[in-house]
Amino acid sequence: MSDYFAPPRAEIALYRFPSLFYPIAAIVALALQAYVPLLFHAAVYLDLPLFVVVYYGLCARNATGAVVAGATMGLLQDGVSHLALGLNGIAETLVGFIAAGIGSRLDSDNAGVRFLVVGGLYAMNATLIFLMERYLMARMVPWWGGRLALAAAFNGAAAVPVFRLLDRFRQAR
Repeated sequence: MSDYFAPPRAEIALYRFPSLFYPIAAIVALALQAYVPLLFHAAVYLDLPLFVVVYYGLCARNATGAVVAGATMGLLQDGVSHLALGLNGIAETLVGFIAAGIGSRLDSDNAGVRFLVVGGLYAMNATLIFLMERYLMARMVPWWGGRLALAAAFNGAAAVPVFRLLDRFRQAR
């Protein structure tokens, strides 16, 4: 009964992408993360680099690669943000690992699954960053509370069309 929502292992499709797909996606996500909130204030709640990490984890289904992608993307994101170097790196490393685990067990092409996975992983990422800032760095940062749930839903809803766009670049193995 535990495999009710997952397709049989032989039916899980594996995809490959052009060699520069993920580096270009990472650069575009970081650039948009830095400049789009200047134009639209609501975009401050979007975490576009997290989308790239989750998409890689769901599609590649390789935990090692997803961990490396998460750590790299998190450190690059820390370099352009106000956070201490390593906070996003730690949080997105865990996000990449969990996304790869989910991608190997569920059909990650479903829009509902993508919405729930991105929303849940966004909430986990924000919570980890909050806990590290509050208790490891002794900063008195406020807890988002209700805004976190809205931001998670916003990220989940925004990820569905972004993932559809990224799906156009994948090729069957």
